[in-house]
Amino acid sequence: MKKTIIKSLVILGLVQVSLMAKEKTMEELSKEMSNPLAQIWNLSFQNNYTTYKSDLVDGGDHVNVTLFQPVLPIPLDNGMTAFARPVITYIDAPTGAVIDASNPRNPHVVGKNREAKLGDIILPVGVGVVKMKGWSYGVGATFIFPTSQHKTVASHQYQAGPTALALYGNEKWTVGGHMQHWWGVARDSNEATKDRQLANHTDIQYFIIYHLPQAWQLRASPHITYNWNAKSNNALTLPIAFGVGKMIKIGPMPVQLMAEYQKTVIAPDSIGADDTIMLQANFIIKNPFGEL
Repeated sequence: MKKTIIKSLVILGLVQVSLMAKEKTMEELSKEMSNPLAQIWNLSFQNNYTTYKSDLVDGGDHVNVTLFQPVLPIPLDNGMTAFARPVITYIDAPTGAVIDASNPRNPHVVGKNREAKLGDIILPVGVGVVKMKGWSYGVGATFIFPTSQHKTVASHQYQAGPTALALYGNEKWTVGGHMQHWWGVARDSNEATKDRQLANHTDIQYFIIYHLPQAWQLRASPHITYNWNAKSNNALTLPIAFGVGKMIKIGPMPVQLMAEYQKTVIAPDSIGADDTIMLQANFIIKNPFGEL
């Protein structure tokens, strides 16, 4: 089923991209794709393989999170853009003790048995001002829906809160950050988690991108997380990263490929991420409401 969905989306993109009225260079597309508010439609597939460390971990625990994110901005008047960036998660993780499952991008769990199932869905929406050179910024709301089918990695809460992003771009650099904060606002019908504390956590993705010739880039785009319900020694996850990106064409379709290694320098004492290998492919399709 998962493979069928992916194939269908790629075919859709190939059909739509053939209708482009104005074709941009790979370098131009690479720079625009570095701006989260850019008016480019794309289908993003990301895979994060994360190993964990703590006294509870025997060295073999890992979580593999696959993210599908259709990015479909709509141009508004006066250089503004409306955005909705749903993130559908597919989680391969242990089914043992859950330390923190409130953030489907970054679940903390240990155990010997495993299963792979759909996870919770993240949905940030809002409006922003986009500029390829200078400052771009946006604000809105973000939600997490308890759609997870995983036995243990599931928040079982409806979550909501604010989101904001700001970045600066020029010919060589794109630098900025995207903040999301969620509070648990209601529980689902799962009786086993009815006494679980409502979520209160922050996710900040910072990105530093240096543009090279021939649509190459050096990049770092990890997520800092903070769980406000946890004790101070278990609240913060702070990674650093280094990666590369390249814009290519597959047939008529532009595709941005990225690979990144992330190392956590501050992690919760109870259990925290150690290393993450991030692989991502963005399939660019035609925006029917504006230029590519």
